[in-house]
Amino acid sequence: MAPSSSTATPTNRKILYFGLAVATACIVYTGAWHLAATKLESRIETIFRKQNPFGAEVECQNRELRGFPFRIGLFCQNLAFDDHRNGISAAFGDFRSTAQVYAPGHILWELDGPGEIRSTNGTTVSLQWEMLRSSVVTGIEYLDRSSAESTALQATVTRPNAPTVDVTTTSTEMHVRRNGEDLDYAAIARDVQVAVRDSGLTIPIFSASLDLTVADRADLLNYRDTDYDVYGMKGELRRVAFDFGEGRLVSLSGPISVDEDGRLNGRLQVELEGITGLAESLKKVLPDAASEIDTAANLLSALFGGDQKGSTDIRIRNGVVTLGFFAIAEIPPL
Repeated sequence: MAPSSSTATPTNRKILYFGLAVATACIVYTGAWHLAATKLESRIETIFRKQNPFGAEVECQNRELRGFPFRIGLFCQNLAFDDHRNGISAAFGDFRSTAQVYAPGHILWELDGPGEIRSTNGTTVSLQWEMLRSSVVTGIEYLDRSSAESTALQATVTRPNAPTVDVTTTSTEMHVRRNGEDLDYAAIARDVQVAVRDSGLTIPIFSASLDLTVADRADLLNYRDTDYDVYGMKGELRRVAFDFGEGRLVSLSGPISVDEDGRLNGRLQVELEGITGLAESLKKVLPDAASEIDTAANLLSALFGGDQKGSTDIRIRNGVVTLGFFAIAEIPPL
């Protein structure tokens, strides 16, 4: 009779226990992943049924959750939404999102084109792009911050009884975040081209950027009970700039507000560079106003002591824009 190996028994037991522990951990993890997926799907269903910042109904065909074991994400086809409150609807291509299991509130997503946005006033915006993606950090009750970027974005805007406008840009970025009780927003569009069909009008290529803080309106990123009324808003326009290249630049900054009647008010500092070049570019867009543009350029150059750059203040009172004692424009109520 062969002797038994007493030393092998504890080792075999350790291996067995370890295997059971690994199997148990895998089973528990799998169950936890599917439980998290179920809860996420329930949350997505809630968001898709008007519990989102837009208060819109969202539809995404063939919706499913993927990413096991280390990620979790929503994949679907033909994303669409209908915002009854503002009379806007939209349709896009496939949607893909993903988040790490250990950080489910940090979501990365991508959206395929083409896209189309429609409003009840008859305006339609047709969109196409090479890449559109975003990073979102969200809680249960509100969006904390979000960034988005696109490349080769093309837009065609059609309106009833108005010429069609084509807009293209090489790249865009957008950033929004909660800053205490305030809302910070920044955006940039590079190499923007705007053309009005059947008119021969083409605005010179430019890049535009915006940096804005809206006071006491972090609630705009809430998922529920959000008031989107712009009346009574106050904020700080840190900088909005239009860069036409070759030293031609227009920028504005300063406090701005909207009164209860939708009229714009503010005191803005305007910085200009390359006044002659800006005037020449503007005359190409508005040839019938060439004389007035030359007069304004000469006045500005005189105001800046003959320099091609300088800054001045403009006031906006109840939508009326004034430079010194002269009213130069009127902005209609929002």
